[in-house]
Amino acid sequence: MNIKVIRACKAVLLVLLFLMVAPHFFKPKNSDAPFEQVVSQTMQDIDQNVYPQRDNQAIKRYLGLEPASYENIAFYRTEDAMNASELVIVRFRDDTQAAPFEEAVNKRMESQKKIYQGYAPEQEQLVKEGRVDIEANYALYVVGPQARAIDKQFKESLR
Repeated sequence: MNIKVIRACKAVLLVLLFLMVAPHFFKPKNSDAPFEQVVSQTMQDIDQNVYPQRDNQAIKRYLGLEPASYENIAFYRTEDAMNASELVIVRFRDDTQAAPFEEAVNKRMESQKKIYQGYAPEQEQLVKEGRVDIEANYALYVVGPQARAIDKQFKESLR
């Protein structure tokens, strides 16, 4: 009976060890693609009137993010307050920045849904269909009529 207990403990310990070590081997690989290349390929064939580039003050104002804390960040948003279209591409300095970034943009999306709810249902729907895509050391946040195409181009640019 003691031998069965010892074997069971060994098996449990082996499984626990595997569960602790496995994520390090299956973690997505960071992209070596230059930030400027990722941005240009992501924005390829996209209407620049819908997504004019904004400055670091706008990143702080709209998203509550500190641009200097990231390796690179680009923010695109229309001047029209009645249009929910916006786009952020970011390259993280390290893996720990992904979760706070995702939390900030999800908070932004919830805020935008409440703003457009009731009086601008088409804009509210665009926000609901918005995308947050974390890919190792890069992330994309996009709301707008071309969100799906932009997300696809973003993923392709990281290869």
